[in-house]
Amino acid sequence: MIRLTMIEITSTELRKNFGKYLSIAVEKKVQVLVRYRNKGVFSLTTEPQEVSPVKKMDVNNKYFDQQEVIESIRRGKADVKAGRVRKFTTIQDLWEGIQ
Repeated sequence: MIRLTMIEITSTELRKNFGKYLSIAVEKKVQVLVRYRNKGVFSLTTEPQEVSPVKKMDVNNKYFDQQEVIESIRRGKADVKAGRVRKFTTIQDLWEGIQ
């Protein structure tokens, strides 16, 4: 059985069937070479991701599991409810409040 590790197509073929060739590169781990006029051959390959979006979400969710974060949010809500807030309507107001 011959296993493909690379295919070569034209840029026109890629444009017509972009999704198909992305799937081939991702699912079958085949390198897709794309010939573009006289400008050269370009490679469509996959790269391993350091942190997947799902893992990144887990990290963010763990942030809100920390007791000090929850307490800080509660204090902020209490400040707003008690009226201990400052409203800024212009950038100048904001800067005056900082200085």
